[in-house]
Amino acid sequence: MKKYIESPIQYGVKLSFSDGTVINWYRDSKRKTVYAEHNPKSHQFPRSASSIKEILAGFGVKSAKPDGPPWIDEKGYSIGAFDGGASPNPGPGGWGVVLPDDRELHGGEAHTTNNRMELMGAITLLENTQGSIHIQGDSRYVLDGITKWIHNWRRRNWKTTTGSKVENRDLWERLATLTEGREVIWEHIRGHSGHHLNERCDKLCALGRKSINGRV
Repeated sequence: MKKYIESPIQYGVKLSFSDGTVINWYRDSKRKTVYAEHNPKSHQFPRSASSIKEILAGFGVKSAKPDGPPWIDEKGYSIGAFDGGASPNPGPGGWGVVLPDDRELHGGEAHTTNNRMELMGAITLLENTQGSIHIQGDSRYVLDGITKWIHNWRRRNWKTTTGSKVENRDLWERLATLTEGREVIWEHIRGHSGHHLNERCDKLCALGRKSINGRV
C-alpha cells in the first residue's frame, strides 16, 4: 500500500502519497468528493468515497494501454483537456482544447476574461465529444463551479451569497446543459507542471489569442 501523509484543508483532507500523487478529499454537505490535484501516474479514483480505503483502492488499477492517443484512462473513459486565459485580464483571450482523438481546437475573443475563456474551453470540449468523458483542466473556477457552486447558484436564482448576480451565467448554463445526462469525470491538473495535455492546451490558448488579431 502506498505511504501517504494526511493534512487538513478547508472542508476536507489532503492526501499526499509517496509516488507524487496528491488527492483532495472534500466534504460537501452529505457527500464526499475526490479530486486528484496531482496525478503523475494516472491513477483512477472514485468520484466520491466514504473512506480513505476506497481512495487507496485506486492505486490497484493497472493501465489499460500505454500513455498516448487516443487518450483513454484505465477505466476506458475518453480523456480530453482544456485551458483558457486572457492577457491582460480582461483583454485579448484564447482557449485551447485537446480532444480524445488528439485533435486540437483553439479560438479567442478580442476583449474577455480568464474565467470566460476557461469556460469556453470546457464548453468546446464537451460540444465536440459524446458519451462518458474524463476532463482534465487546471481551472479550479470551472471544476468547482460545475461540480459544487452551481447548485447553490440555481437555488438562489443565480445570485451569490452576497446577493450579486453570478458572473458568466450564460456560459455556466451552456456548460451545465452539456453535462446533463452524461457521465463527466472532472480532474484538476496543476498548471505549468509538465503535464503533457495541459501544456499543449496552454500553447493552444496562445494561438487562440493571436488568431483574433489575424496573426495565425
